[in-house]
Amino acid sequence: MPMKVTFVIPALNEEANIGQVVASVLGQSETAAEIIVVDNGSTDETAKIAKNLGVKVIEEKEKGISSARNRGAKEALGDVICFVDADGVLPKNWLMNAERTLSNPKVDCVSGLIFYSHPNFLKFLWYNSYLLFAYLALFFNYFVLGKSFVFGNNTAIKKEVFFALGGFEKIVGEDYWFTKKFNKEGYQGRISLQMPIFYSSRGFDYAGYFKTLFYWVKATQQKLSQKGYSYQHKG
Repeated sequence: MPMKVTFVIPALNEEANIGQVVASVLGQSETAAEIIVVDNGSTDETAKIAKNLGVKVIEEKEKGISSARNRGAKEALGDVICFVDADGVLPKNWLMNAERTLSNPKVDCVSGLIFYSHPNFLKFLWYNSYLLFAYLALFFNYFVLGKSFVFGNNTAIKKEVFFALGGFEKIVGEDYWFTKKFNKEGYQGRISLQMPIFYSSRGFDYAGYFKTLFYWVKATQQKLSQKGYSYQHKG
């Protein structure tokens, strides 16, 4: 039976980016059953642009990226939910690789790696430098300890598993805490090197490199509310 896939894209004032990410989803080598843009209170043309591209747009009034993602998942018709953010670009075969991995009935989720783009090459290198250490730790956990990581903005997960775990909590680093539950409950995830997504590095520009990293690390030590945490400098 063919896999039914829904893409969920949370968005807040993303008129400059929403067209690009939707185009990269529409341009996949495999066709998604549904694309949902969750407008989280935009005051610009985000919703209008998305509607003109022919995708489903729903409104989530409760602010916060977790609320937007969870609302999109609840509205999804697919049995697999793909979570991506509005400032990214997917490679053409992202969905094909996700579906191929999830065709294994023992696999509940597959995530790809994320990278940050920047027009300044030195800033591009600088902003991505911490990923060397982060991904070394990730692959140690994956290959040695058998534990996966569920990226909130680059993942395809079976819907029944997502809701069995209660969706994303309304906290900073929501995917980190979701991953802890995912592994604790014995679900099986995969990391695919064929599903990279490049995201805007605007978060580092907004708050500063070290301040942003410190905040993310702090969010793995204690649960911090997403209240007041802008989409523009989310992790």
